[in-house]
Amino acid sequence: MITVENLNVMFGRGRNTVQAVRNASFAVAEGESFGLVGESGSGKSTVLRAIAGLHTHWTGSIKVDGMALTQKRPRAFRKLLQMVFQDPFGSLHPRHTVDFILKEPLAIHRFDTVEPRILKALDEVGLGPEFRFRYPHQLSGGQRQRIAIARALILEPRVVLLDEPTSALDVSVQAEILNLLDRLRREHGLTYIMVSHNLAVVAHLCERIAVMNRGVFVEEMTDEQLRTSTPIHGYTQQLLVASKGYDREAIDGFVEFT
Repeated sequence: MITVENLNVMFGRGRNTVQAVRNASFAVAEGESFGLVGESGSGKSTVLRAIAGLHTHWTGSIKVDGMALTQKRPRAFRKLLQMVFQDPFGSLHPRHTVDFILKEPLAIHRFDTVEPRILKALDEVGLGPEFRFRYPHQLSGGQRQRIAIARALILEPRVVLLDEPTSALDVSVQAEILNLLDRLRREHGLTYIMVSHNLAVVAHLCERIAVMNRGVFVEEMTDEQLRTSTPIHGYTQQLLVASKGYDREAIDGFVEFT
């Protein structure tokens, strides 16, 4: 469903150019959930934004469902692929009701039967019709993220990009959103790419995981390798140690990977 080859993403010009992603290559099968993990600034969200068309200064090859993508994306691509962002409060317009938020993409893509689609989208994410005319500030963090997911799914995409979709939520709410995303993937046959710095979150939802450091893919492993703590690369081993909590002695032994 998704093929990325030799992806390079640059910011700035001349001497101020920063290469955020270097020669990234991976493939994701239809219906698979693929994870990208790494420290903040490692380039994982930049990969998502390049695939989504939000970053245009990239080179390499990106294909989605056999469609070779350029920096300018056709309208059909927006329907095929949608994205859920990290901060649900920041990605929802504060002066728009849930009804307007869900209605807008349907109008842009000229869908008919708007009313039943909105009610179905709310039901699929576990929210009733009583939420339809509320504003984002009247919703909890988890409810806002459910609306963001409903907005992405209302166009019936085949690919959903998830940029740290649970990091702004409480732990108990994180589990609810992850279970919701897992159920929706199975019910709709969706393909996911999920970015997170939380290894436990990625292991819960993804079958394969790529580890990034300073814009480079350093290792790809299965969810089983992650659960059994058997990565190969030293950087991934350090990530696993750090994810288990603060350990002064272990952290003193960390090395810098370039």
